Amino acid sequence: MSFVLDGGCLCGAVRFHVNQAPLRTLVCHCTFCQRMTGSSFYANSVFPVEAVEFNDGEVRKYEHTSDGSGKKVYVEFCPTCGTTIGLTFERWPNLRAVSRGCYDNPNAVEIASNIWTRSAQSGVALPAEIDCFAKTRLTPDGQPEHPARYPVPVMAR
Repeated sequence: MSFVLDGGCLCGAVRFHVNQAPLRTLVCHCTFCQRMTGSSFYANSVFPVEAVEFNDGEVRKYEHTSDGSGKKVYVEFCPTCGTTIGLTFERWPNLRAVSRGCYDNPNAVEIASNIWTRSAQSGVALPAEIDCFAKTRLTPDGQPEHPARYPVPVMAR
């Protein structure tokens, strides 16, 4: 069975199509994502860059230098309504994060993990039975981090 995901921005000027399942779907609680979204976190799916095709419209990009890695992060957004469509990364040039809120069916993919939970805003619920990483999934040298997993939802403090 093939995987298909379509979506777009608030005004409809930018539309995209994805024809493969995401490599991962996660919620990021880092301060960059909080500021970028104007919210408590950023829910997104990560795909190979070539898997995401823009059907209508073109995204504009805002270049940000990461406080953590010093590498560039490119915020892709609709030039008409300002919706954040996704991110691309200097550090991982073959990957594109796509905003889960832009999917026509946001429930088409399950969230697999939460990252940067040490920066989660108070009152945010970390779900039960989902990997929760204090920082990222990998150490700076590429080794996997050990996630917390809670038997019941936990409120961030």
